[in-house]
Amino acid sequence: MTIVPMTGAFSADILRINRDSRPGVAALDAAELQRLQSLSARHRVAVADDGRVAGYALAFDRDAAYDGEEFLALRKLLSGPFVYIDQIAVAADHRRRGVAAALYRGFEGVLCCEVNLQPPNPASSAFHRGCGFDVIETLRTADGRTVELLKRDVVAP
Repeated sequence: MTIVPMTGAFSADILRINRDSRPGVAALDAAELQRLQSLSARHRVAVADDGRVAGYALAFDRDAAYDGEEFLALRKLLSGPFVYIDQIAVAADHRRRGVAAALYRGFEGVLCCEVNLQPPNPASSAFHRGCGFDVIETLRTADGRTVELLKRDVVAP
């Protein structure tokens, strides 16, 4: 598997993986994906040895012009630099094969993310706990979800 920067060439695969990963991740359409790509050069794609997209990560530095509710809450809570992982999603036929961990290894420094408590996402919760993420705060979002805001100071899961 190879981790590469996200480009528009991967959009159809990313949208398919996103669709298949709901409700664990927020829905994306082509316009929103393009908007998010324009806001950060940190986004990554995991390409399997057979050339298929195995997963993706949408990530933003603390100072990005991103407007996600959870990201803005983390900016209020944390004063130092961090990388916010907005989404990591893995194709169904590549799950539990280290794809998410490989995507995380591509980032350095303090990492932050959120995990849904409602609707529940127990697989993501277990993964992040196993990677050493700690809960900073629980947040009720404007769209009715309840999420845990998480932080980890080291990179390697």
